[in-house]
Amino acid sequence: MSIADRVKQKRALYRLTQAELAKRVGITQQSLQKIEDGRTQNPRKLLNLAKALNCSPEWLQLGTTTEVRESSSHYSNDSAPPTSLSQHQRPIISAFQAAQWPNYSMDAEQQAYLDTPPDTSPSAFWLKVIGDSMTSTSGISIPEGYFILVEPNLTAKNGDLVVAKLANTTEVTFKKWVVDVGQTYLKPLNSDYRAIEVSQDLAIIGVVTQARLLF
Repeated sequence: MSIADRVKQKRALYRLTQAELAKRVGITQQSLQKIEDGRTQNPRKLLNLAKALNCSPEWLQLGTTTEVRESSSHYSNDSAPPTSLSQHQRPIISAFQAAQWPNYSMDAEQQAYLDTPPDTSPSAFWLKVIGDSMTSTSGISIPEGYFILVEPNLTAKNGDLVVAKLANTTEVTFKKWVVDVGQTYLKPLNSDYRAIEVSQDLAIIGVVTQARLLF
C-alpha cells in the first residue's frame, strides 16, 4: 500500500470529499489529487495531512502491512524486551550480518527477536539504527537506537526508506531512496548530511516497513 492508497483509505473512512480534506490540510484540491494518484510521494504538509486524517505522519509516509499501532504511531515505543523465536518474530541482526543477508548463517539459540505483523516475509529482519543521519527536525525521523524492520521481498520505489550495501564495504547504510531526473540517490533525513549518488555497484538489501524504540 502506497501513501496514495493510505490517504484515500483514511479519507473514505471519515467520509470526506477531496475538497473538504484539502481545506483542512491547507492545500488545494489539485494538490490533494496529485497525492492520491501517486504523483506526489512526499507532501510538503505531511504533518497537517496526518492530523486531518487522525493518524501519524510516519504511518502515512511509510505505512505498515497492518495498522496494529495506527492510533499512536507507526514508530512505536515498545517496552517488551527481545524474546525467543515465534511464528511472528524476526531476528535482530548487525549491519555486518545485513550486508551478507540472506546468506549469513545464524545461531538461532543465541539470536534475539522482535514481533512483526503476521504477513511479514520469512526473510525479513530487524536492524538497529546507528548514527543520526536519519534524525530529522520535521516529518519522518528515525533516531539512533531505533530498530527498523527490513523487508527484502519488497522492491524499492521512489520515496521508500531502504537498507542498502555500497560497493567495497562490509556493512550497510539506511537512507531514503530518491529518484530525480533519471538519477538515483540515497538521501539522509538529516539535512546536515549530503545525499549519496547511487552507482550500479549498489545493492538494495530491503525496504524499511516499520521502526520502533525499545525501553
